[in-house]
Amino acid sequence: MEKVIKEDVSVGSGIIGVFPRMPQKLERVFAEFIDNSTQSFNDHKEELQRKDNTTVCKVSIVWGNNEITITDNAYGMSHDEFKHALKLNDPRNDYSENSRSQYGMGLKTAASYMGEWYEIETTMLGGKECFRSVVDVEERKKSNPTEIDNFVTDVPENKHYTKITIKKLLKKLSNSIDASLRKKLAAIYAEDLNNGDLEIVLNGRPIISVDPDLRINGNTGSEYISYFEDEFEFNEEIYKYSGWVGILNKGTTDDAGFTLSQYGRGIKLNYRPGDIFGKTNSFAYQRIVGEIMFDEKWKVSFNKDEFIWDDGLEKEFIKSLKNNAQVKEMVSTSNKLRADSNEIKPVVKQEDAKKSAEKIQNKYVPLKNVTRTNIAPVENNQPTVVIKNDEQIKENIVKIEWESIEYSFDIQIKNDDPDLDWLTVQKKGENNSYYIVLNGTTRFFADYNNKNCKDLIIDFAVSLALMQLSSVRVGIDLEKSTAMLRQLNEILKNVN
Repeated sequence: MEKVIKEDVSVGSGIIGVFPRMPQKLERVFAEFIDNSTQSFNDHKEELQRKDNTTVCKVSIVWGNNEITITDNAYGMSHDEFKHALKLNDPRNDYSENSRSQYGMGLKTAASYMGEWYEIETTMLGGKECFRSVVDVEERKKSNPTEIDNFVTDVPENKHYTKITIKKLLKKLSNSIDASLRKKLAAIYAEDLNNGDLEIVLNGRPIISVDPDLRINGNTGSEYISYFEDEFEFNEEIYKYSGWVGILNKGTTDDAGFTLSQYGRGIKLNYRPGDIFGKTNSFAYQRIVGEIMFDEKWKVSFNKDEFIWDDGLEKEFIKSLKNNAQVKEMVSTSNKLRADSNEIKPVVKQEDAKKSAEKIQNKYVPLKNVTRTNIAPVENNQPTVVIKNDEQIKENIVKIEWESIEYSFDIQIKNDDPDLDWLTVQKKGENNSYYIVLNGTTRFFADYNNKNCKDLIIDFAVSLALMQLSSVRVGIDLEKSTAMLRQLNEILKNVN
């Protein structure tokens, strides 16, 4: 005879101790807090503006050695909402349409991932009560409690905020983490930041979203950018998407690729499927950039860093995107631009620098007879480093005495980066020693490839470098002295 026994399958609160071992991206951890803040703000935007003149959602993140605090000026939580925030997998049933907070797991997962102790404190606009609870992750793992203390205090009804404090940190902030976090949060919340709806401040410095630097079409004078809308059918449903695609001015694997967004917030960054972008050394992989927006039909993972589409949906999306007319044209154009740049053979090479250095050495000897009062050299704010200490290079020295100063110029040719300026003056060492770095692939000089022209190009570069350095010595600000040089480099880059 078969009998039925009811077994307990409820999840204990101690499961929170598993969260720190779950693989998570740091920017997504902080995005959970920001999502809650922005959603709370957006749900009550009119009331916040009417009652408290609050028009911008502000999120402050302070990350020290011993604790992290995340504070916002959003609407705050009611008692019922606060109870949901304390319980695991207990999402509210009244989320607004297109809500950024959906699964009832984000805050707990994020806080316990960063530290073994956290506190939630909140008060709602007009609520008159502040709720505060402490979660000790280690203690929960041991005792698996079913209740938690809620400390309730009276506050003025015009107060509204939520504050998360995390202690016993499992992650330490470094300069590289700070820089990466700023960049990725700026990408995730680019729409909110650019619209002025959100301010994020990390350790006293605002996070700023910067529009990508797109390449200019020489024929039209406008940026390489196209906008598109498209759709495709999958499992008898229509999936729609829209966005823009462009070509970056300078290649970078950090910035290229699509940002896949939903509800105005980036979900997946630097999306570069191989069927469209090719291999990592391709021009498209390093320069195609854009954003694609999806509606609510596209489901995301509970920590909102991936789309749930491994059932074949992603494959169909890539197929559709690859065949989209605007995307296809932009990828094709980028490959042609790469092909065009490859057709330009270096006019000036390293061996030319050696020959020219020997020729022009005596040419500058008469300059030593031109003297005037010396002004102390300016060594601060040196140009961007192009020649690195670990590079194995041979010297091509030209020594020039000008205005009672003896200069030593080491002429170097770098043809490995077509985006490099034609001329860069770089400090080499002490005693007025400098590198003159020339880019032999600069398009302007493509037709000047005979021997005499090569000498002239190098000779002229030496004169320009001497002009810049001596201008600083007679009291012209370094920034002003390099202005003409920068303009010259830009002109030479953009002419055909």
